[in-house]
Amino acid sequence: MSFFWAARAGANFVAATTAAEAKGDAKKAQRNATEIEAKLDRALLACEAMWTLLRDKHGMTDVDLLKRINEIDLSDGKLDGKVRRSAVGCPSCGRTIARRFPKCMYCGQAIMHDPFG
Repeated sequence: MSFFWAARAGANFVAATTAAEAKGDAKKAQRNATEIEAKLDRALLACEAMWTLLRDKHGMTDVDLLKRINEIDLSDGKLDGKVRRSAVGCPSCGRTIARRFPKCMYCGQAIMHDPFG
């Protein structure tokens, strides 16, 4: 076998391996998306159940709910259907910590975050 054909066979093997890995990654992403959709459906169901309990037991209206949604949405200064939370200060050392960290990356102090942040 000439060098050319050996190199071409090697390139075909690498391409096939890369394609198989990409296919596996795509399947994993699809499974993850399906799981996220199922969790979102359950969360929406729970939200609707909580809202109907509040409405039925406490006489709140859909207008009350929409008003509160808009107030919360505007809490970050933008009416965009999102709430952006700013970084927090460490209660121990005072440095600014991103909300994704459970502990201060500077002093190790546990950070109590807003459950909705």
